Amino acid sequence: MNILFIGNSYTYFHDLPAVFAALANENGKGVTAHSVTRGGRKLCQFMNAEDDATKELANVLADNPPFDAVFLQEQSMLPYRDYDAFFGGAKHVAEAVRAAGAKRVCFYVTWGRRPDCPTLDEMGWTHDTMTAGLHESYFRAAEALSMECADVGAAFHRFVSADNGDFLYDPDGSHPSYAGTALAALVMYKTIFGEMPEKTEAIAVEQEILKTLLAAVE
Repeated sequence: MNILFIGNSYTYFHDLPAVFAALANENGKGVTAHSVTRGGRKLCQFMNAEDDATKELANVLADNPPFDAVFLQEQSMLPYRDYDAFFGGAKHVAEAVRAAGAKRVCFYVTWGRRPDCPTLDEMGWTHDTMTAGLHESYFRAAEALSMECADVGAAFHRFVSADNGDFLYDPDGSHPSYAGTALAALVMYKTIFGEMPEKTEAIAVEQEILKTLLAAVE
């Protein structure tokens, strides 16, 4: 089973594709993960045929069998800040991977910044409003594009709402910590396979933390 991840630092922090593949393979799923990522990447940048990441994506699609699933991750604020730019880029990439034979295309729905992150004050947002805005935009686009959603943002929000979500974030209050990446991998596993993993040794966190991560996935 071939899975492709397209995104930016939210995808390559702690190597989400590798964590997902290790978890899947521990459970006998036979997954090979590929990725095309750049820091700060927007999906609309793939509309530029001369861009190096666009060329890399074209090569990855050409050099591999059709992907069983592709995850698309947008720049962390764009779906809330500029829906039209987000939707245009997502539509373009979804069409490209489907033309190459991708069987399923899923959004990696990201999260609101940690409540104390200065960016929230700068934008006039809160963690709650950012989470809700991202959720609405991703699910609206998914419906229009016949895509699925791995709603990692909702899983993050469950912890933040209970006032114990700091451990999911990198110190910058934006990117995921290893635990946040592990939570993303668990949500994606449930999205792709329709069940929770029986084995979880690939998730390198303490057992008590692992239990809370598993409980947050719906």
